[in-house]
Amino acid sequence: MDIRDACLLFNLRNAYAIVKLSFMQRLRSTLPSPNLLVSFEAAGRLLSFTRAATELNVTRVAVSQQIRALEDFLGVPLFHRLHRALSLTQVGERYHRAISGALEQAVRATAEISKHADKNMVNVTATAGFTTYWLMPNIGGFRQKHPEIELRFVISDRYLDLVEENIDVAIRYGTPPFSNVNADHLVREVIAPTCAGDFVQSGQQLPPEDMARHPLIHLDGPYEEQTRWSHWFRTQGLEWRASQGGITVNTYTNLVQAVLDGQGFALIGMPLIARFLASGSLVQPVLAPAVLRHSFYLVTPNNHRPSKAASAFCDWVRRAFDATANPD
Repeated sequence: MDIRDACLLFNLRNAYAIVKLSFMQRLRSTLPSPNLLVSFEAAGRLLSFTRAATELNVTRVAVSQQIRALEDFLGVPLFHRLHRALSLTQVGERYHRAISGALEQAVRATAEISKHADKNMVNVTATAGFTTYWLMPNIGGFRQKHPEIELRFVISDRYLDLVEENIDVAIRYGTPPFSNVNADHLVREVIAPTCAGDFVQSGQQLPPEDMARHPLIHLDGPYEEQTRWSHWFRTQGLEWRASQGGITVNTYTNLVQAVLDGQGFALIGMPLIARFLASGSLVQPVLAPAVLRHSFYLVTPNNHRPSKAASAFCDWVRRAFDATANPD
């Protein structure tokens, strides 16, 4: 490279630096503060300064001041402030769609980078019941094979947005299709009248009608009809009458614990109580067909390539259920 080429290259680099600096200067002068945009997105989505303040953990006055500052910056009103009501102006609606989309892209990009920043971290979500009665008792096997992988469990009985919550793997219970995810079938749940091993005589088998004489443990809340004793009695061709001295709980873990404590019969079963049935801590002595329920699925985000650590965890879960279904 001669002196003329070197000077030309130097001048080009300087020109690029000047253009880049000019762009950043213009960006700072034409874009409002990110804090103003975040407050605007929340207020526009919730149509309430008060609820936006609660979500952002600031005061209502702070949100109101930030929205006013944004309107001053833009030179146009973004909200109609009515008596005990708030609505977006026409310009506000267009601006909110644009800002919401831009912030969502930023959140997704950041989550994607953060997720891959630590490739040995796997974020897993599952219900309280599955985590308590299957994952925790079995996770030692995975830890022995992969001591280098760190697991983070997010326990929730509702379906979480895997991308938004930065979740690598989920165990979901229900019936597909599940939106925006890949789902692999693991096992179908089967429930039956179940009691503590010492609640009845060893080896004793009971006819279905005997259930009317025993204390029953009921699961209350947003659970399907098949989980209720009234449904079970009807399927057996028996008249349903609420038994005396029963117990009602509103979580699956409390349901199982009440059975283990010898409080009566509950409608529970495989796969979650498999180890209790195997040990004899729980038994299913009633001569009646089991009730088929929904299935458990191994779920991963759609269109996202899992890390090696997440793939290892998924493979372990699949092999564990394959071994249960095919013990030989």
